[in-house]
Amino acid sequence: MNLEYLARNIDAKVFSRGRPMNVEINRIYAGDRISDLLSQAPHRTLLVTNLASAQIMRVAQLMDISGICLLNNITPEPEIIQIALEHQTLLMVSPLGMFETCGRLYQTIIEESLTGL
Repeated sequence: MNLEYLARNIDAKVFSRGRPMNVEINRIYAGDRISDLLSQAPHRTLLVTNLASAQIMRVAQLMDISGICLLNNITPEPEIIQIALEHQTLLMVSPLGMFETCGRLYQTIIEESLTGL
């Protein structure tokens, strides 16, 4: 599943394209605990989180996360956008909360897998 397709299908606003938008991901991790992220989110992961801080961007760098999806139409601070641009991390913002965003992501993936058969 590629990040461009996911962003478009959940109506997310993209703040930083990062690597080429057609980068494929193989995992989505939704959560707000950095300790869990460090142990469970390998590269080629889309991180869905409420944590809109420079620290989460640094963790994403460390883990080589492909993209971050912030929630609830939050406007990222300029520092967060700058870090995303510098380290080619896709940064998008969903207009919805965690539950609905994850539901849309799941639905998009299921629909894509059914049409790809």
